[in-house]
Amino acid sequence: MKPRTRILVAVAVVSLIHAGCAYRSEESASNEPTASVEQVADSELGLEKSSVFDTPDPEPANFTAVEPGENPLRGAYFDESPPMISHSIEDMLPIRFGENMCMDCHDMPDMIGDELEPGDPTPIPVSHYTDLRFAPDKVTDQVIGARFTCTQCHAPQADNDPPVANTYSQ
Repeated sequence: MKPRTRILVAVAVVSLIHAGCAYRSEESASNEPTASVEQVADSELGLEKSSVFDTPDPEPANFTAVEPGENPLRGAYFDESPPMISHSIEDMLPIRFGENMCMDCHDMPDMIGDELEPGDPTPIPVSHYTDLRFAPDKVTDQVIGARFTCTQCHAPQADNDPPVANTYSQ
């Protein structure tokens, strides 16, 4: 028998066995008394509390429209979470190689650890100047490529109520 024919025969045999098992389980299930099943409304299945069949329009985000340095920073959402961007970034995107407007204000390695005046830009932390994968003990004078696209981790603050309340506290 050719290899292709063997494969087709094997698939046919497995399919027949599977169909036979399914038939036997349906037959045995129909002889057993049915258990009562508590039904749950589809609007109670997720956090949204609306029907899973609805297609709700999300509330548009109202991002902070103030100039850099004018908005207070929000607290962390969880331990070690990246800080929020406290100003609009609408005119600063997209971030491209060689074109990152965040660096114009925040690339200040000599200011890391210094006390800042209100409204001063936050320096990029030392972890962003360290290649944690290949040279974790070496601090460079340039932001590492894996940390170049700021919006991978940092998001601008929005003046919206979250769809689900955050109960985290430090």
